[in-house]
Amino acid sequence: MRERRGGGWEGAVPVSATSNRGSVPGLLVVSAAMSRFFVVHALLYAGLAGVAAAIAAAMARWRPLIDAPNARSSHAKPTPRGGGVGIVVATLCGWAMFWSAGFASRPAGAPEFGLAAGALVVALAGLMDDRRAQPAWIKLGAQALAAAIAIACGLAIERVALPGLGVVELGPLAVPLTALWLIGLTNAFNFMDGLDGLAAATATIAAAALALIAQAGGNGPVAALAWSLAAASAGFLLLNRPPARIFMGDVGSQFLGFAFAGLGVLMAQRIADGGGALLVPLLLFHFLFDTALTAWRRWRRGELLWQAHREHLYQRLNRTGLGHLAVTMAVSISALALAALALFAPDASGLWRGLGVAFALQLAYAAWVARREAARR
Repeated sequence: MRERRGGGWEGAVPVSATSNRGSVPGLLVVSAAMSRFFVVHALLYAGLAGVAAAIAAAMARWRPLIDAPNARSSHAKPTPRGGGVGIVVATLCGWAMFWSAGFASRPAGAPEFGLAAGALVVALAGLMDDRRAQPAWIKLGAQALAAAIAIACGLAIERVALPGLGVVELGPLAVPLTALWLIGLTNAFNFMDGLDGLAAATATIAAAALALIAQAGGNGPVAALAWSLAAASAGFLLLNRPPARIFMGDVGSQFLGFAFAGLGVLMAQRIADGGGALLVPLLLFHFLFDTALTAWRRWRRGELLWQAHREHLYQRLNRTGLGHLAVTMAVSISALALAALALFAPDASGLWRGLGVAFALQLAYAAWVARREAARR
């Protein structure tokens, strides 16, 4: 699954060091160079986390973005939203610094620029919605535009590994399936941002796991993009942890959803056995499962799917008496379990087995929520 395709962070190691690879002094030089390299990157990502936190703190003082509680809210007092601007700025700064500083073993291509441009479009649309609620068709239109930009730049899922069929080339289905994936995950992440710290914690865990997987497979450029996303999410989490001082808002949740979807497509393009297309769905399976189950239950009741509600599993669990911190911890444990399944999957078949385990775990989670609801009746 993790084929080395010439990616990686090798560009940070001086050529003079690699030329002595066969000698002990040469190995020491390489080790020192790599140590300095990782220290530099650690400081960079710590800085990005600080940028995200600082911008979120500044946004908390911008009164036009106050989120007043209503019948569908999970918070009890007015809380500022729009703090996801910190995630957007920190992530995009990290991506720009990564490509411009020469850390990459190859220059940024059109798909990477398409990912950044599309993510920025949905972020701006989300900020408009945070400022003043927009009709559903405008939000969907912005997401479709973002997906179109990314796909036009070459960001498309070309192949996927299917059980019993092996690697399947998608051909003419690549564009519509990629658009569905980009728009679908953008909305799923947006829907799941409803409790203090829940979306930010999941983003931190999933992005870090994706970075480790990409780095282990020699996909250094994707790893750096994912590390930037993890750092920005972790910095925002400092202010969004229960009890939240600020919410990320649509600007943050839509950006994260689109960014994860795009990184998943990049991994799909760089892994020849088709397993790359399964990585992000596995890492965020609890978000996808909750969104799909909730939509199915509401459709069966004849409800309009685009109307706001409080029927997601995490919201139902919160109403059974568990506070924001307890629910966020439960979801974070689920995210850690999914990260472990992805990290230890050796190939595409392992990822499919991981998805099977994830499905079973989510069914058990849904049953637990239903039992708690029944016990409170």
